[in-house]
Amino acid sequence: MSSNSNKLTLWLILLVAVVPVIAAFFMYYSGLLAPSDQVNEGELIQSQTLEQWQLKNGNSDWQQTAQWQILHTQPLPCDSQTCSSWSEALPQVIKLLGKDSGRVVLFQVGNEAEMLQTSMLSKLGEAVWIADPLGNVVMRYSPDLSPKQLLKDLKKLLKISGIG
Repeated sequence: MSSNSNKLTLWLILLVAVVPVIAAFFMYYSGLLAPSDQVNEGELIQSQTLEQWQLKNGNSDWQQTAQWQILHTQPLPCDSQTCSSWSEALPQVIKLLGKDSGRVVLFQVGNEAEMLQTSMLSKLGEAVWIADPLGNVVMRYSPDLSPKQLLKDLKKLLKISGIG
């Protein structure tokens, strides 16, 4: 009787340990039951850097900071309701980050003297961008999205990130 219970225990241990590994292996390589929903609100950007934007601060080249950057690009003067609401909300978004607010800096990119300038401004269009401390552009938010969506993604990025 003892031999049968030992064999049963062995098979139960193997079942508990091996079956999940086999199931995970199968799911990973087959793609079956893989989550298809995205959790980010903004558009994920692949292989674009701030260096490619050739940002200028007046007559000098712009210097990369060691913080996460929010860049609000405005090719036209900020006359629309969406543009002005984003401009007013972005400093508040940074404040709402709480203890992480020092890890993020805001830049306005446009044609006015106090803004950063780039020759790519018309190509970039009006949007809000997130760039990491290494200068990689990570996410883009169109003007029709809300600042709350940006805040949600930014909190996730800062929580996961070990830099900046």
